[in-house]
Amino acid sequence: MKEPLLKKTFHTMTEAFQNCWKRFPITVCFVFVLAAYLAYLVATDMEGDRKQLMVLGYYFSIGMLLSLTLHLWSEEIKSKLKSTIVHVVMHVLLIADAVYLYSLSPEQSLTEIGIAHGAGILALWLSVFFLSFTKEKNDIPSWNFTSYTIGTFVTANVVGLIMSGGISLLVFSLQKLFNVDVSWRCYLYILIICSVLLPMLLFLGMLPKDEQKHDREPQSSDFLKGTIHFLFLPLIAGYLLVLYIYAARILISWELPIGWVSWLVVALMAGCIATEFGLYPARIQETKRANEWIARWLPALVLPLLVLMTVGIMRRFNDYGITINRLYIITLNIWFYIVCFGLVFTKARRISWIPISFSIIFLLTSALPVNYASITRNTIRNDVKEELKRSCDMELPLTREQYNQWIETLPEGTAAQVNDKFMYLRNWFGRKSIADLVDRDVSFYSARHHYETDNDDIAVDAEPVSTPTISYRAQAASQVDIKIPNGYNRFIAIPDPKESDWSCTIPRKYLETGILPVSLGTRTGHMNDSVYIDLKTLETLRQYKYGEMPPTTFQCNSNKNLFMLTRFSLNYPKVGQEELKLGINGYLFKK
Repeated sequence: MKEPLLKKTFHTMTEAFQNCWKRFPITVCFVFVLAAYLAYLVATDMEGDRKQLMVLGYYFSIGMLLSLTLHLWSEEIKSKLKSTIVHVVMHVLLIADAVYLYSLSPEQSLTEIGIAHGAGILALWLSVFFLSFTKEKNDIPSWNFTSYTIGTFVTANVVGLIMSGGISLLVFSLQKLFNVDVSWRCYLYILIICSVLLPMLLFLGMLPKDEQKHDREPQSSDFLKGTIHFLFLPLIAGYLLVLYIYAARILISWELPIGWVSWLVVALMAGCIATEFGLYPARIQETKRANEWIARWLPALVLPLLVLMTVGIMRRFNDYGITINRLYIITLNIWFYIVCFGLVFTKARRISWIPISFSIIFLLTSALPVNYASITRNTIRNDVKEELKRSCDMELPLTREQYNQWIETLPEGTAAQVNDKFMYLRNWFGRKSIADLVDRDVSFYSARHHYETDNDDIAVDAEPVSTPTISYRAQAASQVDIKIPNGYNRFIAIPDPKESDWSCTIPRKYLETGILPVSLGTRTGHMNDSVYIDLKTLETLRQYKYGEMPPTTFQCNSNKNLFMLTRFSLNYPKVGQEELKLGINGYLFKK
């Protein structure tokens, strides 16, 4: 492993291809199938069942990773029967998972499922580096294997990119020099072969095995040691100094820490863990007192600052309630305590348990039937159901008019919290999570006309303020018939299909005229196309239920144009001088 990596790559290229077939047969099959699948997508322009295409891509990609970690683990197992059974069971479970993903309803929220799969993929990825070394006396073999594997992966991909670029340039030269017609698909095929198939085969073929895989000699790097001592440690010292000064200040003034402290502590702990991993080979090889002191007592210096993070998080829970983010951040905080205490009491003799414990905790809190996403959903649902039971005597689910009437009967602070919780449930868990409570056409943005929140993406965090807000929102059905107006023979979709809507700000002075001028970003002749939207018409359209707004036409600045509105949202403070925010969708018809 002391031989330069790039030189070793070119010298062993032929051997690498042979080794990967013998050593990782199932993984190689997945690599070829994935490359063929990508080529198929290029050839068919991704036509077909999109969900099926995505699930197949997921299965081939994860199957490749799963088979790799199982092959590496099998090399440590003497029983071939046990190895075969584990391979079969794990791949059957992966197939079942793919079938499950394909069976999901389009209306079902992917929040809980997505987080669980993210935790599982992280565990698979980490198992490649650590699963084969559980019987080792220290973490040097896994550290060497990890550093070499990452270096090999980067090198293989660089080689693939060079080959891809070189062959693409050669093909492009044929087109330029000899007028050979080359399809754009040809370049994508080259990219698939040279940047997917070739790098993966090179990577698999160059992975260390046998004694090289279990290299127990510390591979200390002067560059890494210099980076740790002269860059990371001074930076960590700066974080420690700032946070300790801040802790002293809030203790003197007897204040609670602000939320920003949590991010500083997270960054500090990331630097601490990186330092532990970076110094590990040098500590085992040289046993210098300074390195030993840093490895053991740096976590001890961080420990008191974790209390700041804990207090800040608990303050957020107390003020705004439960969310998925807060449950994970408090768990991360608890894991930080475990890491610091573990490093102090074990004198940092082993470090592989740090990422392994993170993966296990992430799996336990995400992949079990009762997980943080389900806990958050059920808790917030129970909160809004209790409020409905307490203060609403109308039959559920509430219509749009009933919901607005009910919200108006609540105190402003309570109305803000309830509405924001409904928005959180819809944004994170989909309409299905509140279908038994409110109708589909209920607009939570429209219901916010008595208050404004700080952040729509994490609405439960929002704090009510005194500025009332006007909000209009409506939309036509997704499959409504659009009749082409007489005399018009072409049209442009506004906005481009790749964008969600055409957004703009409008000076507040146009509220007095009742006509909102909106530039559409297109040109007819020598003029910018603009549409003039009647505010009273928008007020009328907002009364329609979700998906029932009729497509409505508005005049443009040119008599050759006509704009048909299919969706809009308008928001502005009821008082003040702030501009109006308008988003629209529709079609610009032209003569």
